[in-house]
Amino acid sequence: LRSPGCPGAAARPGAMRAGALPTRSLLVALLVALLAALLAACGGGGPDADGAARPEAPPPAAATVAPAPTPTGTPATARADEPPPAPASTPLPTPRARPEPAAPAAPAATPAPTAPATATAAPTPAATPAATPAALPSPSPEATAEPRPEEPVASTAAIPTEQLPRVEFVLADGRVFSLPVEVPPRREYGIGLSGRYELEGRGMLFHYPEGGRAGFYMRNTHIDLSIAFVGLDDRVIAVREMEAESMEIVRPDRPYRYAIEAPSGWYAARGIAGGSLLRLPAGIALPE
Repeated sequence: LRSPGCPGAAARPGAMRAGALPTRSLLVALLVALLAALLAACGGGGPDADGAARPEAPPPAAATVAPAPTPTGTPATARADEPPPAPASTPLPTPRARPEPAAPAAPAATPAPTAPATATAAPTPAATPAATPAALPSPSPEATAEPRPEEPVASTAAIPTEQLPRVEFVLADGRVFSLPVEVPPRREYGIGLSGRYELEGRGMLFHYPEGGRAGFYMRNTHIDLSIAFVGLDDRVIAVREMEAESMEIVRPDRPYRYAIEAPSGWYAARGIAGGSLLRLPAGIALPE
């Protein structure tokens, strides 16, 4: 028979089998050699290509694995089937610190500052009392002048003393004493001499033409005063002393026409008392 796809294949069948036999033998031999090499690499013997057992061959040099270099750098020379040398046979020299000199370890200068510290603390209590007296003195309230509050003052305070009218008091023995006086307008009677800290020898006259009964007190008046009440007959009814800032109301026991304030003690120093005569200067302007 002839295969249509392979001409001449059926004509020479014996030749085809004869050529294929060497090829299979070669493949078997290669497989056996490969197995023998694998068995030799694993350390065991095996049959060769013709089935005979071979003696165990020494392991090839390639199978010997050199151990890793030890810390000393010396390579291992032992065979693969022998235990590697213990690394303790070639120990690395352990670096040891050289002992430091013992003298610097405990400096003898450490206690030295203790003695100066004790000597320094001793003067400290002495310095404290010295600084304390310097801080103690403080300005006395009397030495520091406090600002005076603004208070209402009568408009006549601006008139110079020498330009004020002068009233006269005539005593029973004929002696005459004069006093410069301010004559404020009636709307300032409620102010009077309040807000003053000095009078400079002057006084103030209050006029009540129909006779007055009003009392006087010393609110916001910062200096002591004397006051003389003069009756409708122009003679002194009474003289009273008034204390600064006092709220005591002072008035005579009967109506009066004039009330004349003067510096404290002015009337008593001159003997002016009840019965003394008052004389007004000509042309004095009196509020009605």
